[in-house]
Amino acid sequence: MRSFGKKDVKAGVLAILICAMFICVGFSGCTQQQQQGNPEIKNPTTYVRYDIGEPRTLDPAEAYDSASTDMVFNIYETLVTYHGNDTKTIYPSLATNWTVGSDQETWTFHLRQGVKFSNGDLFNASDVKYSLDRVLTINSPDSGVAWILSQCMDLNSTTILDPYTVQIKLKNTYGGFLALMAFSVASIVDKKIVEANGGVIANTDNQWMKEHAIGTGPYKLDHWTHNSEIVLKKNDLYWGGWSGNHVDTVVVKTADEASTRILALNSGDADFAYIPFENLVDIQNKTGVLIYNSPSYNTVNGIFNTQSENTFMANKDVRKALSYVFNYQSAIDDAFNGYLFLSPGAIPKGMPYYETQNNGVPVYNHNLEKAAELLNASGYTQTTMFKGKLYRFNNTAIRIWYNSGNSERQKMALSFQQDLANIGINSIVSTESWPQYLNRLYNTIDWDFMFLGWMPDYNDPDDYVAPFVGSAANGGDTFHTGWANATVDRMINRAKFNVSTQIRGDSYATAFNIYINDPSLIYIGQESYTRGMRTWLQGYSYNPCIEYYYYNYYKAYK
Repeated sequence: MRSFGKKDVKAGVLAILICAMFICVGFSGCTQQQQQGNPEIKNPTTYVRYDIGEPRTLDPAEAYDSASTDMVFNIYETLVTYHGNDTKTIYPSLATNWTVGSDQETWTFHLRQGVKFSNGDLFNASDVKYSLDRVLTINSPDSGVAWILSQCMDLNSTTILDPYTVQIKLKNTYGGFLALMAFSVASIVDKKIVEANGGVIANTDNQWMKEHAIGTGPYKLDHWTHNSEIVLKKNDLYWGGWSGNHVDTVVVKTADEASTRILALNSGDADFAYIPFENLVDIQNKTGVLIYNSPSYNTVNGIFNTQSENTFMANKDVRKALSYVFNYQSAIDDAFNGYLFLSPGAIPKGMPYYETQNNGVPVYNHNLEKAAELLNASGYTQTTMFKGKLYRFNNTAIRIWYNSGNSERQKMALSFQQDLANIGINSIVSTESWPQYLNRLYNTIDWDFMFLGWMPDYNDPDDYVAPFVGSAANGGDTFHTGWANATVDRMINRAKFNVSTQIRGDSYATAFNIYINDPSLIYIGQESYTRGMRTWLQGYSYNPCIEYYYYNYYKAYK
């Protein structure tokens, strides 16, 4: 999405609990507020967030980017879920309890009774089977998110035992099953509504479901004005009820300009906003504003297109050279203002088996001399004269893309471009809005290098290694790099379907030693999760598996 991304815990594996903490910037400023009186709370029953980009879809069977899964998690519900910032524990949601058979493959879920969709339709077991089978049948061609279920389920897996009991028989043992069932792709849709609006067509996304949503969650869609805002209203039929403190309305505004988001937050028009690391100084010591900071599993990646029309991108030594061209320290210092630390490979620090990646030490560093050496040895020398300078690749430009509004990616792109020029490689840096950016990734080969992040779906390395470096034929290659290696696929599967820590560790180590020396990605780093928010916003806690859960939010001063 999200990872995303598009988020959780592998059952049977100890997870790392990410402890979030509030950082109120300028303690004296907070004290002064208490003495002089707090600013008046604006729109006390409405939560307003200013962010970049907008959802690509509202359909759980297609949603994989973070903007889309954000909406899905608040309109729909899964059988199991997470609470607060706890990534260790799987909690009941539409299922009240469950059991697993001695074969570790047969799961029985007892469903919550009396639950209604926001249109009044009753929820039951037929909706569960329909929803899970629908994901597998649609097999979203746009996002490919169905892999999360298809890795251990098929159309024969889900059986209705009675109106409020379902049984799921896995194709194979999978330790992370409960964890992946908490991801948005396993959200339950209203069978009647979907069937009345296009139904299910194999390998085809439902166009009506992209723009409409009827779920059992605490909120329902009010309206979506593309490239402007999406608004949710409370679902009066929500089974959890509305006693206690909750916001009634959720407004998420699209604002690609950082200055717009900063102004909205500082003025109180926004309760929460994405603020680039470089602009955090603009909200520090502002009355009624604090900076929320927490460690994250969010990774920053550079993506190589090995299927590019520029055929030199298929050469592994070219991609190794480009991995040495990239300036990692500049990404940390200049793009992320220090809010980033280096990654050695696909598995983020904090997850099991991180140390299988060269003991956590990155293989590549910024080394233009090494990059030139690799290119020269591969025959890509500087032979084409252009404007008084010699270029490689016959002066063919490497096409670098980033999504508009993302200043960190813009800075990394421009830094990369400069270093490429320093060793005789022409490049073009381009930008476009988030939906168009994803369309380019998923549906074209008109790019050579893109920046993309990844958020956890579930807290196990399989959620990173398989989509990053698994082949498309093995249910991986989420970034559409076109890269594939049969041994890596075997190691991914060996680790995925095994409970032995020794076998899993050996498998991930073997896979790493292959993919890092034939790179399809540049593993740039892991982000610190940092946002600006008003001091009157209560109930927010960061969970890398479910970033926003609006039902917990309310406005008040503590």
